[in-house]
Amino acid sequence: MAVKVKYLERPHLTNKERIFFIDFINGMKITIKNFFRKTITTAYPYEKLTPPKRFRGTHGHRVKDGKEPPSFKVLEKFLEINEGESRCVACYMCQQACPVPELFKIEAEQLPNGKKRLKRFDMNLLNCMYCGLCTEACPVDCIIMTDEYETASYTRANCVIHLDDMVERAKDYDRRRYNEPDRIWIDDTERSKLWGQIKWSNN
Repeated sequence: MAVKVKYLERPHLTNKERIFFIDFINGMKITIKNFFRKTITTAYPYEKLTPPKRFRGTHGHRVKDGKEPPSFKVLEKFLEINEGESRCVACYMCQQACPVPELFKIEAEQLPNGKKRLKRFDMNLLNCMYCGLCTEACPVDCIIMTDEYETASYTRANCVIHLDDMVERAKDYDRRRYNEPDRIWIDDTERSKLWGQIKWSNN
């Protein structure tokens, strides 16, 4: 059975439109109008905007510092975690929630006193989609996503982040932004700098 293809007829131009290039002029009006408008892009890397607090950047590990959620207090009795160390309880929930669980390399060891201690926590960011599901699954608010986004590297090995890296990254992030309100933009100045002023409808 032959498939019938329906073609749209090309609109017929009037003599006036052919002679004076009316369609071309109408198109150039839009081009010229936008040419003189202020650009909304930034001159990266010379100009950098601070991402919102909810930005999904490179991962970090929060430490045991007295700001842990109640769930950590329950699990702490089974773990050997000193002050200032990652509060990870090696529950593997982040790995189970991840669409690509192979990106995690998590190891824990059993100590003579019967407690468990985190030994290794590596993440291969080449496999990461930055979806944030690992942070939502963490029962002790340990793994977080920071505002660091410059992670380009010349080698694959440098795309693997380790426990010590994540601890320092989270410390720096919390030092700068822990008490910041959880909103999309830091303030209206930052938002308007990128997106301009919002014009609400009168209806």
